[in-house]
Amino acid sequence: MKRLLLIAASLALAACATTRHHDQNPYEHPFYQRYLNTGSPLDMQISSTMNDLQANPRSAALHNRMGQLLLQKGFPKDAETEFERAVNADGHFYPAWYNLGLVRMSRGDLIGAHFAFSRTVHYKPGHSAALFQLGLMEEKRNHQRAAIDYYAKAFLINHSLLDVRVNPRILDSKLVDIALLKAYPNEHARQSMSIQPAPPGYIQQGLEAPSTQPSAEQIVTPSLPLTDPSQQAPPPTPGMPLQPAPQPAKPPL
Repeated sequence: MKRLLLIAASLALAACATTRHHDQNPYEHPFYQRYLNTGSPLDMQISSTMNDLQANPRSAALHNRMGQLLLQKGFPKDAETEFERAVNADGHFYPAWYNLGLVRMSRGDLIGAHFAFSRTVHYKPGHSAALFQLGLMEEKRNHQRAAIDYYAKAFLINHSLLDVRVNPRILDSKLVDIALLKAYPNEHARQSMSIQPAPPGYIQQGLEAPSTQPSAEQIVTPSLPLTDPSQQAPPPTPGMPLQPAPQPAKPPL
């Protein structure tokens, strides 16, 4: 009987300890706080973001920012935790999904990284960097057809991914030339289209243009932009850059 009472008491204490652990503010005494004593701008940004998260712990953008700062500080595990908190706070927040994929890939969690990159393109179709990362992963798994498809989509959306100064991981792929051949017909067709101007003096002031319909050769479609206007080319830094939070639209005056 005494043994049963001791076991019950132990379980009760463990439950209380678990409850206190979950109720504790994770930013009250984090592990990395002891290293924020250099007075550097990075440490100041981390401390400031910690204070903001204590006031607003459900902000996906703040968790994403904290993850970026901790990764710069050299704490990838804590950064991964912050990116996970970001997507837990807002499952549609695609920048944190992309950053989570990068961190997971860096530590060899290919399954987790593939899931995160897939979530990125699910919530942000046309995310060229995530498409490229998915292509790399499929190429490593010897799924060449899937890899080529991902690469072709990524290159059509963002040409700068072909620049090794912007995307050093382009050197890790052996399928770039095949992907370009796959993308070439669409790209060539778009680049070959141009606006046909009217001849000088064709339309004069006060006079209507002749009613003669233009020939089929004169009917062309304006060229379409190949770059996703919602994405900016990443800076020329080693590896793929982290995804910052999108800037909110300014309210009308």
